[in-house]
Amino acid sequence: MLKAHLKAAWIQLSRNKMFTLLNLSGLVISLTALTLMALFIEDEWSFDSFHENASRIYRVVDDKQTPNISINTAETAAPVGPNLSREFPEIQQAVRVMHADGLMQYEENIYNERSIYFADPSIFDVFSFRLKEGNPAEALNAPGKLIMSVTAAKKYFGKQTAIGKTVTLDGENLLVTGVIEDVPANSHLQFDFLVSMATAEKTGSGYDWLFSNWYSNMFYTYILLPKDYDVRKLSSQMPAFDQRHKEKNGSTTHLYQFEKLSDVYLRSNRSDQADKVGQLSNIYIMSVVAIFILTIACINFINLSTARAMARAKEVGIKKVTGASRAQMIVQFLIESSIVASAAIIISLAIAQALIPAFNHFTEKSVRLNLVRPDHLFALFSLFFLISILSGIYPAMVISRFNPAIALKGKSTPAGWSATTRKSLVVFQFAVSVTLIICSCLVFAQLRFMQQYHPGFKPSQTMVLNFEGDSRIKPRLEFIKKELSAIPGVRNISSSSNVPGDGKTGAWSMDIIKKTGDTIHTEIPVYAADFNFLKQLGVPVIAGRPLSQNYAGDSTESMLISETAVRALGFEHPEQVLGLRAGMYPNDGIITGVFRDFHFESLQRAMAPLAIRYLPDNFRLLSVELNGPELLKSISAVESTWKRLAPERPLEYSFIDENFRKSYTAELKFGQVFAIFTGMAIVIACLGLFGLALFSIQQRVKEIGVRKVLGASTEAIAIVLSRDYIRLIIIAVLIAIPVSAFFMNRWLADFAYRTPLPLGVFVVAPLAAIFVALATISVLTLKAARANPVQSLRNE
Repeated sequence: MLKAHLKAAWIQLSRNKMFTLLNLSGLVISLTALTLMALFIEDEWSFDSFHENASRIYRVVDDKQTPNISINTAETAAPVGPNLSREFPEIQQAVRVMHADGLMQYEENIYNERSIYFADPSIFDVFSFRLKEGNPAEALNAPGKLIMSVTAAKKYFGKQTAIGKTVTLDGENLLVTGVIEDVPANSHLQFDFLVSMATAEKTGSGYDWLFSNWYSNMFYTYILLPKDYDVRKLSSQMPAFDQRHKEKNGSTTHLYQFEKLSDVYLRSNRSDQADKVGQLSNIYIMSVVAIFILTIACINFINLSTARAMARAKEVGIKKVTGASRAQMIVQFLIESSIVASAAIIISLAIAQALIPAFNHFTEKSVRLNLVRPDHLFALFSLFFLISILSGIYPAMVISRFNPAIALKGKSTPAGWSATTRKSLVVFQFAVSVTLIICSCLVFAQLRFMQQYHPGFKPSQTMVLNFEGDSRIKPRLEFIKKELSAIPGVRNISSSSNVPGDGKTGAWSMDIIKKTGDTIHTEIPVYAADFNFLKQLGVPVIAGRPLSQNYAGDSTESMLISETAVRALGFEHPEQVLGLRAGMYPNDGIITGVFRDFHFESLQRAMAPLAIRYLPDNFRLLSVELNGPELLKSISAVESTWKRLAPERPLEYSFIDENFRKSYTAELKFGQVFAIFTGMAIVIACLGLFGLALFSIQQRVKEIGVRKVLGASTEAIAIVLSRDYIRLIIIAVLIAIPVSAFFMNRWLADFAYRTPLPLGVFVVAPLAAIFVALATISVLTLKAARANPVQSLRNE
């Protein structure tokens, strides 16, 4: 019996190649998209889940409050972790890590390394990073010890054994005591090197002052709690913990919170993250889009199958007359849907597998399809069940319900509810498609807004040389600047600790003394910069005066603050802060000027306050503004000059505008992926529309012939054939516009600076959808309208 059903199903599918192809194409496209999106979403959700104790690990974060400013940071001060561990016995382990950059060298191999962390020895007690070589209990338990990743060890030592080798980090000797497996891509902590925290704590390291400092947040702190422990018990004790250490904290209130490790990547919107983080809203959007794409394909299957019900009426009638039961007919049609579903799944998996390398490159992921994994196999069988059974059962029930006596006369039609349902499903398909088109347009409108939004400074053609504050470079810095300035094509040059868009800018604690004698305690990010920095950026001083080498005090105590800093301190006018003294590290400052706001962070964040001081000990960057058409020649000249003047340090550079663009790379990638899958949804919907229109025209051949004989024009017939579908699409547009406006308003709410909803998008996108639908069916309607009526009426 099964063999007979399979044979009949194959004959039926082969006989109706066009409808089989339309169904199969829609399912293949949707399943390919669904597979890639599911792998992407799975990877996003999987961050940090590989740690054995992931459910018990929490990151300690700091909500810092001053009378004027609130800062929610992912980092804490060095003493926080040890004191938490000492004062709260329920904390089973605590570990701190601190990011660092440095120049690492082994013999002739010398590299600027960016993925270095100082780490406590307890890192292996908290996390499940796998040490391939070395003893985890001893690898980081003393100063001068280093663990390298497998990849880093190969880079420096080739096939030689890394254990026991000595490398230098910024001139400091480090003994390699361990080799760690490469950190999984789905870890929010990414590193190639772990240096013992005792190395940083050692006197004279340059970091030693941090370990008794409660107000410099530069450490990521993690704790391990007992299984099923209610972290709210610990959170409730944090205000008292802060009060116990208040005299060390100054006037800042620290409300320490605890983030679940599983929430760090997708649910944390704090500043100073260890690495890039994801956006939960984007994951939800991608999930909904994936479900919609599959739903649209399944709707195609249902619509085309029920639409062909009349054509198969005689087949059903004959089978019923010859003794076939309704159950047997249902099985027959379900087998047909199963064959289509199986073929679609196999083809889509092959296509997805072929696309994964390009998809990984595009999304900067490392996803892979593994059909041996139980969860992947379960998803596969679930898809098969969904498509073959759930999508096939309704058409099977409709077709098998025909009365054989009526069906054999060729008069059977699907039930009226079936036709209404079919139209409703078409409306749903195109409502989803139009919604996706509008949302995709608005995503790119926001991206274009961010790209075109003036950041308040001149970002173009400024080359940033990163020497990481190298103590060997600093004594020669002015001479190097002079030599670089002499290069044709170099317009301007300045030195600083930071430039806009370069990442984290830590807040400095300071006490502003008002003219009344009252003190305002605050924490403001500080740029250490030379006298030419603001001029080079094109940022004007709107009150007071800029820093200048003509004033002796500007080299020791003068400070500039931004307009936002003025408002954050509670003043209405910039002139009110001039001359105020600020108690701060390394020595007190005096506010001598106020500069116009400029964006030094991503546009996702609101404008933050900023201060600028001349602190040459903190300089680590050179900004070289280039001019002229021969940009590549100027860059080459800068490279050769640097190599001549500082051969001991490889040149590493970027451009300010590139750094700034990187801050919204994730949004750009999301927009591109969203647009691709939107296009897929539209193609699938149009395939279904094409199939329905084709079937409708086939059923109305004689009607078209009669109309032509009675004098109807080709255009009039095309309009008659298209009218019903255009009406459905207009209804879909009316549904899609408010839905897309609602969801995009929610999405845009995450941006501090966002584009207003452009009304043109709500007109152009629907018109584009209508045009695409018309183009899809016009080929068929015009062909039918131009057909010779003699051919369609010759049997009448």
